[in-house]
Amino acid sequence: MMDAALTAMLLASTFLLALTEKLKACIKQECEELAGSPCKISARYDPDWGYVYEVKVDTGARKALEANLKLQEKLPGVPIVVEWAGQKDMTDEELVDYLVKIAIKGGFRVEAPPGFNAVKVVRELREG
Repeated sequence: MMDAALTAMLLASTFLLALTEKLKACIKQECEELAGSPCKISARYDPDWGYVYEVKVDTGARKALEANLKLQEKLPGVPIVVEWAGQKDMTDEELVDYLVKIAIKGGFRVEAPPGFNAVKVVRELREG
């Protein structure tokens, strides 16, 4: 009985690893086409999110976040984070707007950490 359970766990683990690698390759190819730039991709396991795919692109923020948004449209439910190496070629407001759109397209809920005070943060930003 124990051997069957162990075999099933090993098969499931092997399947999950193969699926993760296939998804990494798919995300890499899509992102390179969308961003028009080579990219590097890694996957890490997070206990709350499952596998999170981290993509690094050699482009500016706008192009990287546009690619991230389109990736989330194609792969909802798959946590994909795109990091850019180029300039932050957008305002803070545009950046926040993209991040919200990405979270919505991905089907992710955004939660503030315990003790977060939005009023205080906005006040501090306004005061400089």
